[in-house]
Amino acid sequence: MDISSDADSLRPSKRRRGPGYQSECPLNRPSMDKHLWLPDGDIVLRVEGCGMRVHRRILRCSSVFGDMFSLPQPSHLDVEQVDGCASVTLAGDKVHDWDVALKWLYEKECVCPAPLTFCGSLTDPPSNNLVLSAFLAQIVTFDTIAGALRLGTKYDMEELRGWAIAQLLLRWPEDVAEMRLTSLPHAAEAIALARECSVARILPAAFYALSVQKFSTLADGGRSHCVLSPPDLRRLLAGREALQDVLLRILIEPLTEPGCPASDNSSCCQCAARRSQYIRAKFAPEACAKAPWGPWLVRELEGMVKDDVFLRSLCSDCVHAHLTTARWRLGRLRCDMAAFFLL
Repeated sequence: MDISSDADSLRPSKRRRGPGYQSECPLNRPSMDKHLWLPDGDIVLRVEGCGMRVHRRILRCSSVFGDMFSLPQPSHLDVEQVDGCASVTLAGDKVHDWDVALKWLYEKECVCPAPLTFCGSLTDPPSNNLVLSAFLAQIVTFDTIAGALRLGTKYDMEELRGWAIAQLLLRWPEDVAEMRLTSLPHAAEAIALARECSVARILPAAFYALSVQKFSTLADGGRSHCVLSPPDLRRLLAGREALQDVLLRILIEPLTEPGCPASDNSSCCQCAARRSQYIRAKFAPEACAKAPWGPWLVRELEGMVKDDVFLRSLCSDCVHAHLTTARWRLGRLRCDMAAFFLL
C-alpha cells in the first residue's frame, strides 16, 4: 500500500494471494541502521527501502493516517506483510524526515512503550532506557526542523508543524530587529522550505539574512542561486538594491533622514562632526571587510542606540538627536523590509 500526496493513493491496493504466498516485500526483517523498530509495533512504514515498525496510535495525530485507519481494513492476505505487520509505503518521503517525526511523536508521549531495537544489527543489545526523552533538549539543526515541517505539513500533524514553525521563527523572526547570527546559516534553504510548506512569516527575515551575506565567501550567499527559484532570486536582488540605496543615503547624509523629526540643526557643531564620523565608520565597507557579511543595517542601528560610551561623548541635545535619527531609521527598515524584497 502506497501513500503519496494524492488522496486516492490512500486506498489499499488489493492482490490475490495463493495459499503458499510469501510476501515479496524485501523488508521481511529490518535492513537499515538505527531506524525505529519497536517489537510490539503494529504497522511498518517503508520509506526509501527502509522499514520502521511503530504503533498506529502514534500516527493518529495525523488526520491523513487517522482517516486511513478508519477505513475498513483489508485482510492480511491482501496487503504486504513485514514481520506479521501491515506495511505502508510512503512515496516521496525521506528516511531522515521520518526519523525526526517519529522521535518527536514518541517524545510527546514521554515514554516509549517498548524497548527500541535497531534495524541494522538485531544481535546488538538495545539500550533499555532509550525513550527518546532527549529529543526536545537536543541542539535543533535546520535539517531536523525541515524534516519535521515537511511531514507535519504533508500529513496534517498540527502539533509537529507548529513546533517546526516555532523553531524557524527563533532563527528568522517576524521582527527583523530580533535577528541574530543564527539567522545567517541556511537562509536560502529556509526560503525554499517556507515556499514549500507555506510559512510566509519567516520570509522577510530570511531574505534579509541572505541579502547581508557576501556572495564571494563560502557563506550561504554564495550558493543562493543554487537553492532559490528564479522569482525569489529576483526578490533577493531587488532587496539588496533597496538596502544599498538606504545605505548610500546614510553615508551621504548621516545626520538627516527624510521625515525624521531630528535634523542637522538639532546637533551642535562639535557633536555633529563626531556623529557624522561615528555613523560613517559604522557603515563603511572597511567595518566588515573581514566578516562574511556586508553592512548589516538593522544590527548596526540597534548597536548605535545602545552604545553608551558614544552617547556619553555627546551633549544632551545631540544625544536626543542621535537616538531619534537612529530609531527612526530602524523603524523604517522594520516596516519596509518585506516591501524591499517584493513580498
